[in-house]
Amino acid sequence: MSNSVPAGRPGQSDRPGRPGNPYLDADGQYRPLEISENAAASPAYAAARASWAAANAKDRETWLGLWSPDGRIEDPVGPSFLDPAGDGHHGPEGLAEFWEKAVSTPDHIEFRFDRATTGGSDELLCTGTIRTHMGDQIMDAAGGVIYRVDQSGRMLSLRAFWEPDVAMATMRPESEA
Repeated sequence: MSNSVPAGRPGQSDRPGRPGNPYLDADGQYRPLEISENAAASPAYAAARASWAAANAKDRETWLGLWSPDGRIEDPVGPSFLDPAGDGHHGPEGLAEFWEKAVSTPDHIEFRFDRATTGGSDELLCTGTIRTHMGDQIMDAAGGVIYRVDQSGRMLSLRAFWEPDVAMATMRPESEA
């Protein structure tokens, strides 16, 4: 794509003893492999990256502070083991509940997005795979995530499109990754 910019040079390993991870920049932060100039400059991208960093730092207060009080998470969109009714997690209590159920539980989350694009400065679509590390097991969830921010750059919504049964079928020992 002629209007794409390199997202950064591949960084060092995200976990000790691993080879370099192309989804990490020189500072060890996750970034998409391909991102448009508009997406890279968007407040939605800044918020998404801050969310990824806070999640892996296990920094609950920073992660929750990135959200608007009206924030809503649908991860995944529709009914799932994380949200049986499929209504999403919304408001400060719902966001905190999602943190406890989904963000604080894994040992590490790799945001392996191949592409990021924007539909304006307030929305960002990232497509690729989220790899979740839990003990010596890993799971890959392929799909897309739409991040939306308000005028102050706080997250209004996260809508993740992935299929839990397909992702669960990828569960395997980390040694097989």
